Amino acid sequence: MKIPGRSQSSPLARRDVLRGGVLLAGGIAAAPLLSACGGSGGGGGSKKVVVADWGGALVEAEKKYIFEPFSKETGIEVVVAGPPTPAKIKAMVETGNIEWDLIAGGPSTVLPIGRKYFEPLPDKLLSIPGIDPSYVDKNWLTYYLFSIVMAWNTSVVGAGKKMEGWGDFWDTGKFPGRRSLRGADNGVPPDMEFAVLGDGVDMKSVYPIDVDRAFRSFGKLKPNVPQWWTSGAQPGQMLVSKQVGASSIFSGRIGELKKKGAPLDFTWNGGMFQLAAWSVVKDAPNKENAFKLMEFSVRPDIQASVWSKYPNGPSNSKALDLMDKEFAKTLPSHPQNVEVQFLQDAEWWGTNRDAVLKRFQEFAKS
Repeated sequence: MKIPGRSQSSPLARRDVLRGGVLLAGGIAAAPLLSACGGSGGGGGSKKVVVADWGGALVEAEKKYIFEPFSKETGIEVVVAGPPTPAKIKAMVETGNIEWDLIAGGPSTVLPIGRKYFEPLPDKLLSIPGIDPSYVDKNWLTYYLFSIVMAWNTSVVGAGKKMEGWGDFWDTGKFPGRRSLRGADNGVPPDMEFAVLGDGVDMKSVYPIDVDRAFRSFGKLKPNVPQWWTSGAQPGQMLVSKQVGASSIFSGRIGELKKKGAPLDFTWNGGMFQLAAWSVVKDAPNKENAFKLMEFSVRPDIQASVWSKYPNGPSNSKALDLMDKEFAKTLPSHPQNVEVQFLQDAEWWGTNRDAVLKRFQEFAKS
């Protein structure tokens, strides 16, 4: 699968070119890796794995559909801890007091901290059929995808009107109502990508982001922004209450609101999908069990089970074949939705995050 929006100058893209297509071959399930991931040291003989995760409904779904079946099949107990904050990960590795084995994070966690704080993955985990090459790295394995998309309140922007792209989002004359985009509190990056798309940049040319152009674009929209959102619930609340007519929002959130009858709509066009991945902490005491759990979590049957209950996109494309066909079309990793979105460039953000966050915070206050 070709991932839209990935710059061919990116290190990830160069790797994709070299390995592209290899991982998508094969049958419904990958060859079992539970024994292949074993080895000497690193807790190979233990019967426990400690997972640092972020809590909430997502973790409850993971417990029921990933962790508990894994324990039943392997006899390995899964202990949930966390949240996996960067400061805690660094402190554990630097002091040698490793409390966690597996963390929920991905490139947006690994790259800002540094690869030296994480274990390299076994070769078998780098070549699982059904998982796109751009979802895999020597330090992480993606187990689901999530997207930020453009949504609007149909009663505010006008009955029958549909926004087709971020240029429409910036057009408050044609599509009335105030706007909201993600801000920069708590270290989360603002919606810089949507700012340049709204200013006419092609989706395939988003990266490297023209920071000055993005802030000029933000400046044009700012008079129509009552609040920059910083938590996942905020954009939905503002849309339903008509505080704003349109906003960026997590795709899972907008789907749930529509099910409840809210007069909202959205488009996948120009959406940004991101990778949620497992990584193993350097010198983790139960690292072999962590590798086993990673493999288990991306099996097509397990992916179909958990992501049929919680609306994230399975990273293993073969899981889509095991799901209800119409439901699968509502997920961010369905091929027809991936085709019109772009993948967030975590490497760009790893380099530019601090400077952009500081500038945006100053911009938002001015």
